[in-house]
Formats: sequence, structure tokens, C-alpha cells
Amino acid sequence: MQTLRDPDLPTESELLQWIRKRTKTRSNVFSYGYQGHVYLYDHEGRRLIIKAPTGWGPVRLIYRAMLRNEYKVYSKLAGINGVPRCYGLLEGRYLALEYVDGIPIRKAKIRDRDAFFSRLLELIEQLHGAGVAHGDMKKKDNVLVVGGREPCVIDFGVAVVKKPGFAPINRYLYRIAKRFDFNAWVKLKTGFKTSALMEREDERYERTGVETFARWVKRRYVKLKKGLIAYGRKYH
Repeated sequence: MQTLRDPDLPTESELLQWIRKRTKTRSNVFSYGYQGHVYLYDHEGRRLIIKAPTGWGPVRLIYRAMLRNEYKVYSKLAGINGVPRCYGLLEGRYLALEYVDGIPIRKAKIRDRDAFFSRLLELIEQLHGAGVAHGDMKKKDNVLVVGGREPCVIDFGVAVVKKPGFAPINRYLYRIAKRFDFNAWVKLKTGFKTSALMEREDERYERTGVETFARWVKRRYVKLKKGLIAYGRKYH
């Protein structure tokens, strides 16, 4: 069992009592993540983010395993500026994280875009240097803008950690996740332009097979949807 590491935080028993009450009443829900609900602890000016698993049976066990994996990810990233501090994993299922007072990049006003994206690129390279690929930075809620200037990357629920030794499948997934990170950086920087424009604008953008397939499916879905709408207008 991992416990809280900061003497300025509430005691473990106090926080567990608070969490159990909120998970029953579904109050103080801050957002929803891959593993379950995200709660905001706010008491006497001290704020924490608590991630708790949801669901029943096998699903809940899977979510708990994902939270344990995310705890390991945060342990590898300890001390990196631009990543929330992790305070511990209570009872092996409640992940306690630093609350970051930032705005999701999709809604934020960035004061100096060149400086911001330069720093974000440095942060991505630091993550990779620690053997962690985020893999879901394209989701704009996962990149925060702090003070209008500094980037902060959150939610490592689907992050891939590079394993030591011979691990070909892991290395393959890790390379793909790294490519996703760089592609997301270019997409966020360019405002999600078309792939051709992004490729010309920044050499770091390299569309993966997964993205190509997703784009192919999306094109045909949109075409089918437009056709159905046109058909409905013509005959109704």
C-alpha cells in the first residue's frame, strides 16, 4: 500500500473517509477519466485531485489495475516540471495528485505561442527521456495552460512505459505512442490543419497507420451521412 508523502496534506484516514463519502454520493466530481471518476478535494485552501475506479466486477478490477499503472508512471516522472505531483495510491485504488490551476488548451489564451509550444516540446522529450509516452495528448483536455504561459500534461491513463530488456511488443507500442505525442504537438500548434499542411509545416509530423485508418473510416462515415441527409431531403 502506498500512502501520502506530504506532511502538509490531510492524514490518510481523513482523506480516505472523505473519498468513501464522495464515491457513495457522487459529489465533488471534477471530471471523468478512463479509469473512473475524478474528484476535487478542497479544504482550507488545500486542493487535491483524487482518481477513483468505478464499475463492478472485472471492470472495476481493470480500472484499479490501470490506476496502479498510472501511479507507476507518475513515479517515473517525479520531479519533472509540467507534470502534476503524485502524492500516493491509497489502498491500492485511490490515486492522489496535485491540483494544477490551469486551463485546457482548447479554451486557454496563450500569451506567447512560440515560447509555449517550445516548452511543450521540451516537456514531451523529457517524458520520453524518462521512458514514458503519453499517447493521448491530442485530447485537448490533457494539456493545460498555466498562467497563460506554461504547459502541464495530465492524465497518463493510457501512457506506455518503455520496458527494459527484450520486449518487442512493448517497444512497438512505445514507438507508436511517442509518434502520437509528436503528432499531437504539431496538431495543437497548427490548430489541427489538414495532414498535408501539417507535414509541410513541421517535419515532426508523421501520420501513423492507425491515424490513416481512422481518417479513412471518418471520410466514409461523413460521405455516408451526407448521402443519407440528401436522400431524406429529396424523398421526404
